[in-house]
Formats: sequence, C-alpha cells, structure tokens
Amino acid sequence: MGKITKVVGVAGAVAGAAYLSKSENRQKVKGQLDKTVKKVNSSYAKNSGKPSDIDDAKMVDEGAMTSVQYYNRKQE
Repeated sequence: MGKITKVVGVAGAVAGAAYLSKSENRQKVKGQLDKTVKKVNSSYAKNSGKPSDIDDAKMVDEGAMTSVQYYNRKQE
C-alpha cells in the first residue's frame, strides 16, 4: 500500500507541475486561490465578534451566568 501511495503522490506532483508550467494556468490557479482566501476571511470576520456587538455579547454573557447561578443554587 505504501508504494502505491508514493506513486500516486509523485504522479500528482508531476501532473501539477506540468499544468502550472503555463503562465495562463498559473494565473487561473492564483485567481481561484485569491477568491478562496477572500471567502474564508470574510466568513471568519462574520463569525468573530465585532466592536459594535459588545452589548449583545454582554447580554449573552449574563444569560450564560443565569443558568450557572441556577445550577449552583440547586446544588446548595
């Protein structure tokens, strides 16, 4: 199984190098990579906290503490 994996890996590397030997293909790949990076960055920015959401974050934090306090009271 190890030899087959190595042969497939080498064949893939050779095919990739052959494809990227043309300038036009390199530009296509670079353009697609840039698009993907922008999508990932914009998706990450949407999911991370924003300074304008501080009030919402405080509300969520307080809500989380309510359940913890309730649990602690029940344990006592």
